[in-house]
Formats: sequence, C-alpha cells, structure tokens
Amino acid sequence: MLMEVDLEKILPNLRALYPIEILEKFCHFISDHGQVEPIQVWFDGEYFRIWDGEKRWRACKMMGIRRVTVCLRY
Repeated sequence: MLMEVDLEKILPNLRALYPIEILEKFCHFISDHGQVEPIQVWFDGEYFRIWDGEKRWRACKMMGIRRVTVCLRY
C-alpha cells in the first residue's frame, strides 16, 4: 500500500552509516527527479521502521523534505 508519511514518523536504522558523498548524490538525484521510488516500511504500532530505502530517507532528511512516499509492508 502506497501512502505519504511525515518523515518524523519514520525511524532510521541507527547502525547504518553512509559516506556524505553518497547521500549528497541521492540529494542531487531527488532534487532533479523527485522521489522516484518509495521507501519500504513496516508499522510497529507507534512508528514506521525502514525495511528498504535508508539512504533515500537520510537524503530527504538532509534536504528538509517533510513528507515522503512509503510502501507499507506487512
């Protein structure tokens, strides 16, 4: 199911670290093309947790985007 969610309602994977250069490339791509692929998440009862799309989430956060498209997985 596709839906829009506030970025603040999505919790990142705190163990995942990415070089700033990679995130900047994602920022440029999103700036030029928009969010092409939704972030895949599951709902744990209070927050959404990232299944796939950690770099997209971090790039959107860096850019100040407040709402993103997610695909809710069950």
